[in-house]
Amino acid sequence: MASKWLVIFAGFLLNLMLGIVYAWSVFVKPLMDTFGWSKTIASLPFSIFLLIFAIMMVPAGRTQDRIGPRKVAMLGGVLLGVGFLLSGFIETIQNPYWLILTYGVVAGAGCGLGYACPIPVARKWFPERVGLATGLVVMGFGLSALIFAPLERILIDTYGIGQTFYILGVILLIVAVLAASMLANPPESSVSNPKQEVTVVETGKKEFGPSEMLRDIRFYTLWLSFFFMALAGLMVIGHIAPYAQEHGVEPLAAAFAVSILSVANAVGRPGAGALSDKIGRATTMFLLFLIQAATLITFPHIALTLITIYICAAIIGFNYGANFSLFPSATGDFFGTKNLGVNYGLVFTSYGVGGLVGPIMAGYVFDVTGSYEIAFLIAGVLAFIAALMSFTLRKK
Repeated sequence: MASKWLVIFAGFLLNLMLGIVYAWSVFVKPLMDTFGWSKTIASLPFSIFLLIFAIMMVPAGRTQDRIGPRKVAMLGGVLLGVGFLLSGFIETIQNPYWLILTYGVVAGAGCGLGYACPIPVARKWFPERVGLATGLVVMGFGLSALIFAPLERILIDTYGIGQTFYILGVILLIVAVLAASMLANPPESSVSNPKQEVTVVETGKKEFGPSEMLRDIRFYTLWLSFFFMALAGLMVIGHIAPYAQEHGVEPLAAAFAVSILSVANAVGRPGAGALSDKIGRATTMFLLFLIQAATLITFPHIALTLITIYICAAIIGFNYGANFSLFPSATGDFFGTKNLGVNYGLVFTSYGVGGLVGPIMAGYVFDVTGSYEIAFLIAGVLAFIAALMSFTLRKK
């Protein structure tokens, strides 16, 4: 048992470092004030990071399926740290394309390589509690901004943007590589247990390859649902701090809104995973996506004070975090675990597209209209469509 929980801890710690991307909104206003960038431009490195992160999940998942998780995850940790270190030159170069390249592409690629590994490992160690194990591992990713958002605010105020990237780069390089070095698949004999073998015999469960999965309608249902939910959640994550400041909240209190969202995001992962183990993935998706839709649509009308902003951030964070235990668990349920790394990588590309569209859309809408209201309405409607789509999975 000790080795099982060590792997879970390693996956959690690695995700804690990878999830630093969720604290990006703390950088938005300082970049705007220092370099005169618009919200749209200041959001681009974040969006490109998420896009590259998702794209890299496919080759990373395929590679870790073949050679194991440790080497792939360690390379990811190196690229993540190096990307942040290179981003520290932004005060000298003063060009948004530099951050797009270093933070967006290099660090984003490292995140994709690292993130692809712990989820299949956790599922293999805990075949009887898939949702909970997956949720515990990815909980670190959601919890990350609780630590890094206030830390980044303090570092920026004390040392400036460039030095902040340098300091964070060193932390990420050391801790992420250390955590990745502890990842390992279980021995072959322990992957299958009597309980699991009975399930396979009774249900006739099939192991799908990537090409087979791409011919199954359930893949496209999962992909579109994840796209809509990722777009909605990342739009809020990327703009919650500047949104709060636009409503008169002090910078440090606005950064704390990111931390509250982060805690809820983290709790939603094992929480929704455990719930889905009991009532089913599709039912859990339907309920949480519906709540997310209602919150997003009403957000610009009720999130007007510090307390209501915090409450709404917590609800949105919980439902957003649920995606990261529900979708990998559903992918394994529908398409098997043998090729889970690459299969979930393909599903996860929807997250990258959502990460590209959501924050940029919100920034553009604000730049044009001076308000986030239309962006939140669109995101809420898409979340409602995702709820309806997830309901169709119950038939399967």
